[in-house]
Amino acid sequence: MSLITALIAPLALTSSAPIQSGELPRKPALGIQFQAGTLIVAGTVPGGSAEKDLKPGDILLSLNNVTLENPQLLGSAIAPLKTGEKIPVVLQRDGKVVNLTLTLKERLRETSPDYDVIYSHVVSNGNRIRTIITKPKKAGKFPVFFMMQGLGQFSMDYALSGPSGPYKEFVQHFAKQDFVTIRVEKPGMGDAEGGPYPETDFFTEGDVYLQALRDIKTKPYVNPDRVFLFGHSMGGTFGPWVVSQEPVYGFIPASTLYKTWTEYWVENVRRQQALAGASPQEQDAGARADAVIQPLVLLHNWTPARVAEEFPVYKPYIDEYFGQDPTKMMGRTLGFWRQLAGLNLPELWSKVNARTLVLWGQWDYVSTEADHMMIRDQLNAQKPGSATYVRIDDAFHGFTKATSYENARAVPSQPFNFKVIEVMDEWIKKQLAEN
Repeated sequence: MSLITALIAPLALTSSAPIQSGELPRKPALGIQFQAGTLIVAGTVPGGSAEKDLKPGDILLSLNNVTLENPQLLGSAIAPLKTGEKIPVVLQRDGKVVNLTLTLKERLRETSPDYDVIYSHVVSNGNRIRTIITKPKKAGKFPVFFMMQGLGQFSMDYALSGPSGPYKEFVQHFAKQDFVTIRVEKPGMGDAEGGPYPETDFFTEGDVYLQALRDIKTKPYVNPDRVFLFGHSMGGTFGPWVVSQEPVYGFIPASTLYKTWTEYWVENVRRQQALAGASPQEQDAGARADAVIQPLVLLHNWTPARVAEEFPVYKPYIDEYFGQDPTKMMGRTLGFWRQLAGLNLPELWSKVNARTLVLWGQWDYVSTEADHMMIRDQLNAQKPGSATYVRIDDAFHGFTKATSYENARAVPSQPFNFKVIEVMDEWIKKQLAEN
């Protein structure tokens, strides 16, 4: 882990009143870099709100009258604030308490000599949702690379020229290849209205991607008949739901699933328990518990408490999944998982009529190769030759490098495996050549 982390923008964890008209405003950013896991200032971002007022070594004590007992409170302290507001800040500097007032500036906008960057928005369920578009500087109508991200509470608002960002390597590559690229925020993340994200259900999040896909096709610089959608992980599950309603020319699902969610969950837990060193007996017990708990909670709408009451032997597993909040699982509302579990994914795939490249990393223990081959096989049965499957060797779930399942689990933050982009680039160019 890096010694320095940056709080460049707020974590938008609170809902906001929907406003459908007018430009979606940028949210403010402190522009403070902190030493990892602390409230100790390591530096400030040039042009940011704190550039002239905070110094390395300062310790942040309070922000906007919210006492910061730990770094996790920063997000909720910043979330309701607006660009232009003046907020009180209390910090410790050289052993003394210092009171300051910061004027919040909007989060910096990316610029590039290689492409134009457009901050736009779409309206989904009454909320304005941020889209970040790059386009070639020259005139014309260009193909589109649409990035649809996986599960998780993170923003897609970052500079492609910066050191890091979710899916940066994919988007940056195609932005420099005369493609229009588009990233979409989830409800309540970054500048987007709606949310909070953990309360967003499957269809509400899915509609964000659907509206963004429809919108990008209307842009004067886009060839609407040459849109390529890359859906990674959960994005690959949203993919057929979106594409079955709004067609695309090319679809690239990766690191995703095809089987029912409850079936996937039992297999996934058994696989990961084995990697964690659980005995065969423990793996079997866990699989049996999940085979009961998941269908009852997700398909039959039982509460976790009811399952525990009816099947007390499974209470330890229920406490593990739902102990902190019985209305959520893995940080998302049960409504999200119930909608996902209720989907007939092969039925959605039957409505997909796109050239498809299916990708899976050799050492991905979060998803299975079998699911990806099943996607390929169904599509080719429907339309022979329409789908290709490629296994990316020496790659983990997010296409970072790995040499084994054990290595991927032990060292998850490894360098990116650019082989996946080489495969995507070659396949996309081939599809574009076959007009």
